[in-house]
Amino acid sequence: MQAIHLGRLFLLLAAAGGLWAVEAGAQGVDPANRPVVEVRVEGLDRVAEQLVRNQIRQAAGDPYDAKTVEQDIVRITYLGRFSRVEARVTEDPAKAGVILTYALAEHPLLREVRVFGAGVVKEAEVRGLLALGPGDPIDPFLLERGLKQIKRSYEDAGHFAAHIEVDDQLLREERILSVTVVQGPRVKIRGIEFQGNTLFEDNVLRSRVRSKEFFPIFVKGQLDRTKLDLDAASIRQWYQDRGYLDAQADRRIEISPDGRTAVVVFVIDEGRMYTVKQVRVEGNEVFSSEQIRFVMPLKPGDTYSGRVLEASLVAVRDMYGKLGFMESVITIDRLFDPTLPQVELSVRVTEGLPSMVGKVSVTGNQATQSKVILRQVRGMSPGRPFDRTGVELTERRLANNPNFGQADVTILGLHDDEFRDVLIEVLEQNTGSISFGAGVSSDSGIIGAIDVEQRNFDITDTPDNVGELFTGQAFRGAGQRFNLTLQPGNQTSNYSIGWREPYLFETDYFTGGSARYFSRDRGVYDEERLGAFFDIGQRFGDVWSASINARADQLEITGIDPDAPVDVFAVEGDSLITGLGLSINRSTVDNRIRPTRGSRINLSIEQIGALGGDYDFTNLRLRLDKFWKLDEDFLGRAKVLSFRGEVGYIPGDDAPLFERYYAGGHRSFRGFAFRGIGPRGIRNDTGTLGDDPVGGNFMFLAGLQYEFPLLDNNVRGVIFTDQGTVSEDIALDEWRASVGTGIRLTLPLFGAAPLAIDLAIPLMKEEGDDTQVISFDLSLPFR
Repeated sequence: MQAIHLGRLFLLLAAAGGLWAVEAGAQGVDPANRPVVEVRVEGLDRVAEQLVRNQIRQAAGDPYDAKTVEQDIVRITYLGRFSRVEARVTEDPAKAGVILTYALAEHPLLREVRVFGAGVVKEAEVRGLLALGPGDPIDPFLLERGLKQIKRSYEDAGHFAAHIEVDDQLLREERILSVTVVQGPRVKIRGIEFQGNTLFEDNVLRSRVRSKEFFPIFVKGQLDRTKLDLDAASIRQWYQDRGYLDAQADRRIEISPDGRTAVVVFVIDEGRMYTVKQVRVEGNEVFSSEQIRFVMPLKPGDTYSGRVLEASLVAVRDMYGKLGFMESVITIDRLFDPTLPQVELSVRVTEGLPSMVGKVSVTGNQATQSKVILRQVRGMSPGRPFDRTGVELTERRLANNPNFGQADVTILGLHDDEFRDVLIEVLEQNTGSISFGAGVSSDSGIIGAIDVEQRNFDITDTPDNVGELFTGQAFRGAGQRFNLTLQPGNQTSNYSIGWREPYLFETDYFTGGSARYFSRDRGVYDEERLGAFFDIGQRFGDVWSASINARADQLEITGIDPDAPVDVFAVEGDSLITGLGLSINRSTVDNRIRPTRGSRINLSIEQIGALGGDYDFTNLRLRLDKFWKLDEDFLGRAKVLSFRGEVGYIPGDDAPLFERYYAGGHRSFRGFAFRGIGPRGIRNDTGTLGDDPVGGNFMFLAGLQYEFPLLDNNVRGVIFTDQGTVSEDIALDEWRASVGTGIRLTLPLFGAAPLAIDLAIPLMKEEGDDTQVISFDLSLPFR
């Protein structure tokens, strides 16, 4: 018998899991090119012989091929059923050729699998990762692979010091696989460092990293390998967006000796900066190449950026889209210079034909009048060329409309049709609601609530019978808004009714009005207010609007304590306030309720006493809200930075205390109590300065807030600073400032903004200010 030792295969299998394969030969027999008269398989007990023979390519009758036999051994070994695989060659008794025998030793079978100390990874998951169970062959390769997968699973959960042990003696002697897990502590990030970066400072790159260092209470800082890989990709993308196309970024994890903390080091290879060599344009007829290059933000000589390249693509597409070229195709190919860090851009234009707008139809609106939907249409006026940017804007406007759960815009017809119809499909939502609830606020105390709202109201759609009134078939469909609020409370009560027509007579004019009764216990006196409000205005495009408004309030001040300020006694009894005002608004926010980008500006001027009454003064007010979306993950969860600024001024000294400015409280200035900031009044009983607020004629407030997801979009955290002052006249010397953090919980069942809790610490305050560390606003509707 001749033996041929396959050393390379032995080393491979031994390294993989202790398996080995040998081809043994007989003395004096040279099998090379001799015919194989028979192929035998020996040593099988549980494994089917046919399974083995399916792996064998050396066939009886063919010349012996050592390479084929070697590959047969590899295939048989990969079955994972055998601890030993040998090939023996013996002389055929008739000496007509050789006999090839594959001698196999089967793995023993597992009797039992035990798992101890699974911890954070469930025991069932550990068993699944092992991929070995009772009755399976004890395959060292599969066992080793399973143990590595278990180790990786614990590392993915943040336990990088996890240790996985197998009782070898129990496995060898009793065929029992006993796995013990010592998961160790969860590793927290102690520090984040950068290596190799010369172009950008550490703090710049740190803004691209979502993994955060551990900070007690506020930041868990848990090590997550998947998140680190995403961070490295984000850094790489940051460089590539700035022209460093060859940039690479990787990360290294340095675990502390105790296995509890780690330093993450991002290793960066910045590479070379690429610039745009030239921009070539092909296929264009409607616009010249110079015009196309002009609208592209990315120009020859600029640093190449994938982000700016995408903006250039959109700019050229919109250029054609505004002229009705709905099917134009714009592609930009990149040609890299093999010797220089330069990129040549080739803009290819397939213009197609312009299209005119035919008939615009609406379907799916069972209750809503078609005109309400057509108000949101942009860029699709019948008889005029399409505007592709307007079509996209229409889809966004309908998608953000709370009256519809879904809205789709489809352009009908063929690409080369001169006129193409438009079909707008909507899925209506329930636009009316009656809710009962209760609320508690650090500003207003406990409040009960009954709210009736219809966002798709029609004041002319009177019911034909009582049944239509209660089934929602009346007063509905014209896109008007109606609300009725009944809110009794222990400190504050508010009752109001309002109506608004956003498109008066299907024009850009709007109008609305409301009436309300309000009462509040102000501590040292009681205030009651019965009033009405009316306005009429006009929109100028989708951004600007202006309105003229008028109001009248009948006030009554009663229940005055003897130690109340003299300003309260000055307005004791009944007072009539009337006002005529002008309001100018500008809004570019992407969402009215939860904006992530854009801004809102409101400038108002009101002349009190213009329509009569007991007081005569002017009120000037300006408010700005600005939003920046800093980041957004693949689930659409945004991190938003917002700024709020408000300035108010009342010239002269004629404003009564109930028309002056106040600040402090959850919705005004956190860190201070409700009306906790501003001038204090002179006590009526002693003539000395008291603790009760009387308001000021000047207000300047500013706030910066960073909002970020904690679990999902419904559970978010905030970090903020509120600053500003309220004073008797224009002055900034009595400045207040606070910093804090909070949580926002939004659930559809509870409405738009039901729960907000903030913790704020005043950093700057004045004597007499009333501070308040915790403020909250909680509403619980029962529908």
